[in-house]
Amino acid sequence: MTTWTEEEVYLVAGRGREWALQGYLEEAAILFAGLVAAVPGYVYARRSLASIRLQQGRPTEAWPLLDAEAYELRMETLLALGRPRDAEAELAAARGRLEPAIELRWRWRFETAKQGATFGNSPR
Repeated sequence: MTTWTEEEVYLVAGRGREWALQGYLEEAAILFAGLVAAVPGYVYARRSLASIRLQQGRPTEAWPLLDAEAYELRMETLLALGRPRDAEAELAAARGRLEPAIELRWRWRFETAKQGATFGNSPR
């Protein structure tokens, strides 16, 4: 097995980010999946792949990639999996670790959802 240099990992991650930002999600996912396989502890690659899988509507593939500190991605994934109570529990666990404005946005999102609004990123 060949060991990747830090520079090679960085270059592949950068290309994956560029492709994801340009909307080439499957191509970016392939790069990030390769990075996860080559460097399993590389948190950026794992979170990036999870984010892409979430955008592709594949939350069951996103969930196992997420570490305990990826609070917002974990909440998004739990919502996509239809588990809003678990997502709220994640917010409670993250209390004090998120920026106040982010925490407030999430509390607002959960409250509006309880009132019948959707879990979309913006009100419609």
